Amino acid sequence: MRYVLSWHIRETELHDRSPAWREEAAAFLARFEDELFVASELDWVEVLDPESQAIVGGPGAEIRSGFYNQGGKPSAKIWGIRVASRERAIAIAATLAGQLDTWIEVRECLPGAQRP
Repeated sequence: MRYVLSWHIRETELHDRSPAWREEAAAFLARFEDELFVASELDWVEVLDPESQAIVGGPGAEIRSGFYNQGGKPSAKIWGIRVASRERAIAIAATLAGQLDTWIEVRECLPGAQRP
């Protein structure tokens, strides 16, 4: 089963965290992602520009500054994972959430959704 995990956080929230927290989080993510990769559970990872760099395309080719989910937090990092069960995806998300002190969105990738 394939899942996408999303970390949503505002740019200001990252800047408000201590340098020590940011360093610990980066070290944790490097180790954790390596462990998932070695276990053949990590397909890919993307780190996104901060929301200050985001733009949104809309109907009629309208372009606006900002991210789409204006009422919530923007995506900051996304992981594509391949695991045996939904429970395993939730366990991975729980580890990330606990270490990063935030919520991690878990969504299953539908069969046939990824095309070459």
